[in-house]
Amino acid sequence: MKTRTIATAAAAIATTCGLASAGVVTVQYTGTGQGRTVHVASPEFNGNVFAGQLKHTISGGLGDDAEYNGNHLTFCTDLSQRVTSTPRTYEIVGLDDMPNSTPMGGAKADAIRKMYDFAGGSQLLGTTSTDLGAAFQLAVWEIITDYNPSIFGGNLSVTSGSFRATKTDGSSLWTGVQTQLAALLGAATTEGNGSTHLAGIRSTGYQDQIVPIPAPGSAVLAGLGLVCLTGRRRNTVR
Repeated sequence: MKTRTIATAAAAIATTCGLASAGVVTVQYTGTGQGRTVHVASPEFNGNVFAGQLKHTISGGLGDDAEYNGNHLTFCTDLSQRVTSTPRTYEIVGLDDMPNSTPMGGAKADAIRKMYDFAGGSQLLGTTSTDLGAAFQLAVWEIITDYNPSIFGGNLSVTSGSFRATKTDGSSLWTGVQTQLAALLGAATTEGNGSTHLAGIRSTGYQDQIVPIPAPGSAVLAGLGLVCLTGRRRNTVR
């Protein structure tokens, strides 16, 4: 593992806080992981869509961005675009700058970080349940579409509001998905700040994805005791 300088660690902080773009990589969609096909109604898309883990391969990252190279399980931040199995150029950006068309901003990004904290990586395992995979993706879409931090509970519900989700036949979601959703959305609205370091891979023409910042960068931040003090700075299988 290469040695990092304090300047490099500072750049990592900027990425973690969503203050700056980290670089450019090549991204290729390779399939779905754990999840379920659901029906959604939203401002961006109405119809049946896969909700769950998406498999993407990142390559071409240079310097510190080389840590992103490899296979990832991701979750998308919007419903208006599609993934592509053709390698495409993406930017690495802060979570706050996702999705590309309408960046979510700091409050929604922090709610998603807290949800990642709560799940503890279980949503990123190949052994993740179909219910958790589906619930996690639905929760991401719900937060980005409907979250209002000034309202108790964040105004988060997939049965009302601008984003709604059901089974493909229009009936209520599976009990397991509902249970996972309630826990995830509850965690997203707890007090405090999220600590999971997340980045986004963003394209103007294809679906944007959430990717955890690779471990070496996070380890340096922890080792130096550096803390983000201020500021934080799109698509779907169908």
